Amino acid sequence: MQQIHGHDAALAVLTDPGFIVPPVPPSPSGVGGIAWLRSAVGRFSSGDDHARRRALSVAVIDAIPLEALRHTGTRHPAATLATAMGVTEDIVQLVRDVAQAYQPGTGDEARADAAVDQLVAVFGGVPDEATAARIGVLVQACEATATLIDRTRHAPLDEVLRDRPPVPFTKRQALAGTTVGDVIVEAGETVQVELAGELAFGAGPRVCPGRAHALALVEGASS
Repeated sequence: MQQIHGHDAALAVLTDPGFIVPPVPPSPSGVGGIAWLRSAVGRFSSGDDHARRRALSVAVIDAIPLEALRHTGTRHPAATLATAMGVTEDIVQLVRDVAQAYQPGTGDEARADAAVDQLVAVFGGVPDEATAARIGVLVQACEATATLIDRTRHAPLDEVLRDRPPVPFTKRQALAGTTVGDVIVEAGETVQVELAGELAFGAGPRVCPGRAHALALVEGASS
């Protein structure tokens, strides 16, 4: 897989509507688990589906006061966020079980399936896009924010985001053949786009909506 390095080239891809997130297969009717979650969140969607689902995630995040995240000590960020979302039980391991297979082809999907179904029950038992948004916020913040917190214990935040960002790459698929810098990309080709420094939280229509909350959690862990 070709890689897109450098601020300008990465920004060009992240803001170009000719590059989309690689689609995931639709979830079979009546089947839950990780396949359902991927098919119901904004993270893996495009077009109107992405806009609608992203708005649900943004609403979940915006309902969490930043101040509630700034005095968390050693709690896992998923636990802090879950509490702020009104969850009273410990669901950190469930969120981790989902996170390890959230990206297609990366983990134990059977474990993720079971965890997704349990999280749906925690959030009221209705497997709809609103529930998927809540689970997705926790999953996407889980390991990335925990890693960011750990690394900022040993180096300044700006340095970590520049040199060791918790999510170093994201993927995009070209709708048509194009050239990015000196990289020739064929139609339908998927590339890895470097996320570092100013782009550590992405850019364009898919910029991370939880940036301020992630940084508040980092601040809370060091307070």
